[in-house]
Amino acid sequence: MKLTASLLLVLTAAMAYADDQPDWNDPVWAQVMATPPAASELSISEVTVSRADQLAEAEATANAALATGNWMQAEQQLNDALARYPDAHQLRLKLAALQYGRGAPAQAKALLQQGLELAPEQAGLRLTLGRILANENRHAAVWQVLSDAQPELAQHLDYYALMAEAGRRSGRCEDAMAVYHRLLTQQNSGPWWLGLGLCQRSLGRDFTHAFEQAQASVDLGEASLQFVNRQLELQHGTTQTH
Repeated sequence: MKLTASLLLVLTAAMAYADDQPDWNDPVWAQVMATPPAASELSISEVTVSRADQLAEAEATANAALATGNWMQAEQQLNDALARYPDAHQLRLKLAALQYGRGAPAQAKALLQQGLELAPEQAGLRLTLGRILANENRHAAVWQVLSDAQPELAQHLDYYALMAEAGRRSGRCEDAMAVYHRLLTQQNSGPWWLGLGLCQRSLGRDFTHAFEQAQASVDLGEASLQFVNRQLELQHGTTQTH
């Protein structure tokens, strides 16, 4: 009896094992076994540095060179970046400032003019070029550079202030007064009131109100304030005489 029971257990286990095994004659298994395992593949993707990262790196390298007094290396870094990205306007402005600072205004002006040929609407390039020309007392040229574009007034007050001053100094007082009036709608500035009054005075018009506004402002320099006071005294004296 013990032998029969043991044999029965072995047969039962063998049948259970057989039920768990795949049918190797099944066509599906035949196809699987005939297919070789795929070879492992090494995926290599090229890392591309973005334009913004390249420009930031160029500026950082230039700044590091400047910190050590190496202007030549700083300019070279910015030149290389501009050669790759000519429309990198901030780097162009930085390079122009370096060139002007080391006494090369002709190079700075040429660099800015090249930028304007690529992007005539760039107010920053025009303003910087205008300031260089103003330092050379070339006020008619300043007016021409700045009047060739019309950036938004509220965001470019410095631009229009230089434009008005250039117009006044180059004998374009009618045009300059129009710009001063526009500026004064944005901000009550003593220098702008003074500029307006000077234009009116040069055209033989009444400048009293403009000078009084300049006199009452808090941002007029001492020398300008003395000039305004003197002119108003003379104007009031002339009025009383008549």
